[in-house]
Amino acid sequence: MSANSFNVSTFEVPAEATIAVGPVGSPAELSTSSAAEPSPSPSRPSREVQVRAYLLRAALSADPSLSRISRVLSSQSALDLNLMTAQYGLTFISELIKAINNWRTLVILKRFAVLAKYFDTIIVATEIRPPKIAVRMRKLSSLISDIRIFNRLWGIISMLEWAVSVVKNPPTDHLIRAITYVQVVANNLFQPMENLAYLSSHEIIPLSTSTTNSLWLISTRLWALHIILEFIRLYRERQLSKLEPTSEKASEADLAKQMKADQLWIRKLIVNSAYFPLTIHWSMTTGFLSDLAVGFLGSIAGGARLIPLWKES
Repeated sequence: MSANSFNVSTFEVPAEATIAVGPVGSPAELSTSSAAEPSPSPSRPSREVQVRAYLLRAALSADPSLSRISRVLSSQSALDLNLMTAQYGLTFISELIKAINNWRTLVILKRFAVLAKYFDTIIVATEIRPPKIAVRMRKLSSLISDIRIFNRLWGIISMLEWAVSVVKNPPTDHLIRAITYVQVVANNLFQPMENLAYLSSHEIIPLSTSTTNSLWLISTRLWALHIILEFIRLYRERQLSKLEPTSEKASEADLAKQMKADQLWIRKLIVNSAYFPLTIHWSMTTGFLSDLAVGFLGSIAGGARLIPLWKES
């Protein structure tokens, strides 16, 4: 019997039992010390044995899934990516529930308005209350957003590490090198400004409301600058990839590597395209996107990176 199997039909023969073997062709008889008593038939496994067997099977089947989840959530960046997708997904779903609820309410009110004409009745419009589930989902989304910003308080360390690595090993292409330098400066200014704005909004640092709002706006505009430059970088990378010499007798490994690089480039383009309107929206004192659009775009930006992460785990 293998270590990963458990035979629930196995039972132990009592210590005092003896085995009586009959002639060839006759069944063996199981008898106890008392020959007069009939031999007991094998009983079904007890409930305790059945429960243990079920728990063992459940543990064996859950072990690979738990290991996979642990690998995906082991790093800070992967954890933030999961939280981000959950945050914007909850925002999108909650706003979608609200929109459907508002539409259904308006349809009902229109029908009542038609009936009111025949009965000389006045319908007084009141505020449409969102479903409780939508309100709770939105609160959870706000909480996740706060957690993500709190976790980024130490993000300046990784930003400085990125800056050091770029100085040590700058990109070879002159345009990509210039873009990378500007992105490094923008991100190293963005992170401390966001930290100050966050701590001030929680009344940990004594800053005025106008100063806090300015820090939020400036930090987001620096992020928007990074996103705009990323479009130029992606365009330049595509140009350079087309200039590389191609061999007609490329191996399967080379083709697979090129296909993976193309998929990565497309994924980066999708993520950047989803981030772009969000950063412009948050860079303005009064944004132009609805909460439904914010949730949808944020879900795309998170899901486009999260799905491959789960597939590779």
